[in-house]
Amino acid sequence: MKKVFFWPCQVYAWLKLDLKWVIKQELRKIPGIGIGCEKVGHIFVDRKNPSRARQAIKEALVRLGNGIGILFFVEGTRSPDGKLLPFKKGAFRTAIEHQLPVLPVTLIGTRDILPPNSLIPFPGRVRMVIHPAIETDGMSPLQIKDLMHRAKMMISSALPQQLQ
Repeated sequence: MKKVFFWPCQVYAWLKLDLKWVIKQELRKIPGIGIGCEKVGHIFVDRKNPSRARQAIKEALVRLGNGIGILFFVEGTRSPDGKLLPFKKGAFRTAIEHQLPVLPVTLIGTRDILPPNSLIPFPGRVRMVIHPAIETDGMSPLQIKDLMHRAKMMISSALPQQLQ
């Protein structure tokens, strides 16, 4: 595996996908970041209102059409200790409802570059592990937990033992 200097835009280069990020509504208020994310078409969701968040994602899927990937941060927030947090269902529900594959990605070392509760990045290295896609063809909503578990096991498998 290659070690690289990491900036969020490098996700695009490594995955070679046209991506739109699902990001929390609160980030829209940050000068520069909010307007920039809006202009490039990222998807803002209100995490306090799941039905409104689902609607925003459905509208984005229609607007974006085929060939655009949606990047979810399935933990919902950054872990205070670096350990993997429980996954939120939204990304997996969306994947099954629309029969879209899930591409699990593990990022290792991000907390050293941008610690929790900080907006100031530090120099460092991040390792990105791109796992095989999990197909959802034929899956039903009853299989959301299974899909979440499979993705979590793949992502966890690349983490250092103390963070699993």
